[in-house]
Amino acid sequence: MILVTSAFGHTGQIFIKQLLAANQEVRAIDINPQVTTLQDLGVKETIVGDLRDADVIRDAVKGVDSILYIPPLFTAEEFYSARYTIDMAVKYNVKHFVFVSVTHPIMSTLLQHTTKRESEEYLVYTGLKTNLKYTILQPMHYMHNFNSQQVLASDKYEIFYDVNTRLSYVDPNDVGTVAVKVLTHPDEHNGATYELVGDDFLSPVELVEQFNELTGKDARATKVEIDDFLDSVGFQNVYTRIAFKQLAKTYSEFGIFGNSTVLTMLLGHKPTNFKEYVQNELNDLN
Repeated sequence: MILVTSAFGHTGQIFIKQLLAANQEVRAIDINPQVTTLQDLGVKETIVGDLRDADVIRDAVKGVDSILYIPPLFTAEEFYSARYTIDMAVKYNVKHFVFVSVTHPIMSTLLQHTTKRESEEYLVYTGLKTNLKYTILQPMHYMHNFNSQQVLASDKYEIFYDVNTRLSYVDPNDVGTVAVKVLTHPDEHNGATYELVGDDFLSPVELVEQFNELTGKDARATKVEIDDFLDSVGFQNVYTRIAFKQLAKTYSEFGIFGNSTVLTMLLGHKPTNFKEYVQNELNDLN
C-alpha cells in the first residue's frame, strides 16, 4: 500500500488517479475532510488529519509499504512534519520514501524551498544511516497555477509578481507519471534526485498570449498587489504571508529556470508544453 500525503490538493489528486490507474493500492491523508471522497475513485483508505500531529502521522504510516510525501502547503512546521514522517517510516519498516520537493531547493530567498532543502538533507542522512530507500522529485512551478477556466471566464490572468518575468513550468500530470514509475520500480530509482522541468520558459504575458491563440480570447495578464492577493484567498497566517511575499519578490526579480533533460529521459518523450496543457484543460471543460 502507498500512503499519499496532502492527498486532496491539486497534485495529490492527480498523482492518486495515476496510481489507481496503475493498479496501486492507496491510503490518502489530508487535513481537508473532503479527502474521504477519494474513496469514490478507488482509494482504499482515507484519513482526515493534520501532518503537524504526531499521532496522525504514526497512524498514517503504520502498515504501508511506500510513502509519496507531498508536503503541506506553506506551513511553518513543514520541515518538522517531514522529519517525523521519515522517522516513522524507519520505525514501521516502510520500504520506499518518495519526497516531492521543488526545483532548486537551494534558493535561499524562498521559504518553501529552504524548508524542502532541510527535508531533503534529513532524508539523505536517514537513508545512509538506516538503508531506507528514497527518491527525491524536484518539480518546477506547476502549470496548474494558470487556471484556464478562470481566465476563460474573466479574460484576466491575475498574478502577484511581475507579469514580464519568465519562469519555467511543468505539467503536474508529467510529474505524476514519473511518481508512478518511481514508486513501482523502487530499486531502480533508489537514492536518485530528479529535477522535473518542462521546456517552456515564459512570462505571465506570454502565457496569456498562448492562451489567446488557442481560444481566440483577448485576455490580459495583470499584476495584483501581494497583500490584496493574500487577503482575497484568506491567507492570514503570518508565516504564509511572509513566504508568499518572498515568493513574489524572488519571482519578480529573478524568475526561475530549469532544464528538461531529466524529465524527458524519465518520460521517454518530450514533456507536455504549456499550449498542450491548456488545450487538455479546455478539452476537459467541454
